[in-house]
Amino acid sequence: MGQTLGARHSLRVREDGYCFACGSENPIGLKLDFKLVDGRTEATFVPAREHQGFVGIIHGGLIGLALDEAMAKLLHLQGIEALTCEITVRLRRAVSVGETLKLTACLVRERKRLLELEAEAAGPAGETVAAAKAKFLRVGPCEINRSREPSPVVVGR
Repeated sequence: MGQTLGARHSLRVREDGYCFACGSENPIGLKLDFKLVDGRTEATFVPAREHQGFVGIIHGGLIGLALDEAMAKLLHLQGIEALTCEITVRLRRAVSVGETLKLTACLVRERKRLLELEAEAAGPAGETVAAAKAKFLRVGPCEINRSREPSPVVVGR
């Protein structure tokens, strides 16, 4: 049974290199490499055939995942530990296999434990091909597991 993110629970979110979106150790992951630039995250993503839904068209859910990661990584790179609690993705046009996308994200508003962020994926000509808005909930201090041992989310008091 799942856990809720309430005041009675404390979560420890740790990194072990196996994140599907950015983990360098995950053999089937996207290996997105985000950099913090002027208060925003930036990364390049070139989706391949194995990322398609219909022939030649990248699966929209994967684009949403990449945008979610851009926002989550913005917080993580600043030492803010938070989890996505709501996300809306707008796909403005189909993305083709092999098309280079620039992913960016920024913080829009901060209210106590709730953080609001926006992200976009831009095509080769700089046009927005997808955009997302999300709310993240702070859960505690960041901890990076340098040992590379599996690190499940720990729920407890």
